[in-house]
Amino acid sequence: MRTLRLLLFLAVPGAASALSWSVPARAQVTESERAAARQLFKEGDELQRAGKFTDALDKFQRAQQVFSAPTNVLRIAECDAALGHLVASAESYRALVRTPLPAGSPPAFQAAVDQARGELAQVEPRVPKLIVQVEPPGVPGPQLQIDGQPVPAALFGEPFQLDPGTHRVLVFASGYMSAEQSVVLKERETRSLQVTLKPIAGVTYAPGTAPPPPVTTDTPPPTEPAPAIPPPPPAIVDASAPGAVHKRSSMALILGVHLGLELPAGQIPSPTGSAIDTTDASGGGFAYALDAGLRFARYGYLGVTVEHAGLGGGKVQTNVDPSATGLTSNTTSLGLVIGFIANPDRASFFAEGGLQARWYSLSWQDPGGAQSAHYSGAELLLGMGLWLPVGHTFRLLPEITGGLGSFSSPNTSSSGGSDSAGHGFVMLGIGGLFNVDL
Repeated sequence: MRTLRLLLFLAVPGAASALSWSVPARAQVTESERAAARQLFKEGDELQRAGKFTDALDKFQRAQQVFSAPTNVLRIAECDAALGHLVASAESYRALVRTPLPAGSPPAFQAAVDQARGELAQVEPRVPKLIVQVEPPGVPGPQLQIDGQPVPAALFGEPFQLDPGTHRVLVFASGYMSAEQSVVLKERETRSLQVTLKPIAGVTYAPGTAPPPPVTTDTPPPTEPAPAIPPPPPAIVDASAPGAVHKRSSMALILGVHLGLELPAGQIPSPTGSAIDTTDASGGGFAYALDAGLRFARYGYLGVTVEHAGLGGGKVQTNVDPSATGLTSNTTSLGLVIGFIANPDRASFFAEGGLQARWYSLSWQDPGGAQSAHYSGAELLLGMGLWLPVGHTFRLLPEITGGLGSFSSPNTSSSGGSDSAGHGFVMLGIGGLFNVDL
């Protein structure tokens, strides 16, 4: 996936005509500038993967200044979130979500907007809020500063989004002693802070008179607050830039069912001891499987699978008993598997392997009455397919799985020896899985 992201980002020049409307109006970006932006993005990607979010944020911000690309903004938002700058991070995501896409935009444009929407849904609930209320009621013209920055008076009594951490709240009004308090906010917390202003004895101010500088027992508020850092500029999703790193759940419960066609192959010992082709004993038939497991470390999967198939009739009567009729067969397997999902939240490759036990039964009629043969043995299980997310919790999994092993002579508990034969059972099917994040 890392290689795919870098290849997409290196494709920026090829999409220049489609993105010309998103390039800063100052001048057309030169090839040298594009190359510099790609290098900055690549360095930022490596730093972000190494957990050096401050350095990575600097690289992505400089890449955005050189060449405006929405993937830069996505990475800026992710680094801000990792550093606890949740307000700026959420604003960056909102900018992408609000960006209208022109007609004929590549599918990658919408994909990136969807990605921003998904990550915004995770970041927004983490942003803490502070509600500042003034006592006593009716204080004329109260003013509010948080961390030295002025806040509109209209926000008194309203939730105000802040980053997690310690914040300095200063409230002052004409004729009152200013009051300053510190408050510590945690992620997902909404906290109310009541600030009480005490009137200055013997001092009154006529209506409309400008209030004097606030009097504090500590440091007075600055007369020229430092300018607020603006949020990252909105940008359109760049089809030529690589995807962003997802911050998704690393564990999930997986439950599902597979439906498909079971096909036998190889050979089995016949009831008389000689080996016959499995396709002479059974034909293809409908199969279903139940799956349950745990996705761990984001990409790993560990689970169990139970499969059963009712197989079509073969030609045992011509290979074992010429008088045999009414042949039926079925097979059941129980396996333990470990798998790999390339990207749990996007269409991607899925592979699995493991060990399973298989039971296989034949039943027929001959002049002596009902006859049967039962086999059992261990198998190596291998499978691969395409992981297709549908919504937040449902996954489709078109997959081919195969069990490779051998059976001993039927109705015996021995294994190996000259009476064993190698076989295979292949299932072509599609699964429906529920992914419940933990």
